[in-house]
Amino acid sequence: MKQLVLAIMMWVAAALGANAQVLTSETVNHAYEAVINQTNSDYVFNAEWTGKDITTMYVYQETRNLKGLVTLKPYLKYDYSYAADGILTSKITYRWAESQDNWVCASRYDYTLTNGTYSAEYSRYNHIAKRFDQPVEKMVYLLDSETEKDLPILYAKK
Repeated sequence: MKQLVLAIMMWVAAALGANAQVLTSETVNHAYEAVINQTNSDYVFNAEWTGKDITTMYVYQETRNLKGLVTLKPYLKYDYSYAADGILTSKITYRWAESQDNWVCASRYDYTLTNGTYSAEYSRYNHIAKRFDQPVEKMVYLLDSETEKDLPILYAKK
């Protein structure tokens, strides 16, 4: 789990660094390429594509039995939505529920680009109400149009 979290954190940090202002379908594609090319990971990745865009990414946990046979267990699923210009608008995370033998919705990030700011809002899924709750966290990135780089990140909690 630690390797997976670190891999995902690294690609998000790189994507929001000097080379990218906003998350796009290209950013998601590069992240996918980075994780599938890892050589010593306990996770295996697969994706569904629509044209050049990844719409769903699957994460499987790899385990080996005493005979050395490999088993892939579903672990996480990410659904991505994009605007017409390729900017990422949302990412929904699902966790595999062994007891239900199904994907269970966990959380959502909504991304918005308006007036020189790029924001990401995080919401948890409410299983009782069967909907996403109000966002619990919001990150706002101020875009510097002259240098085409991000200014420092502002964190605001709702």
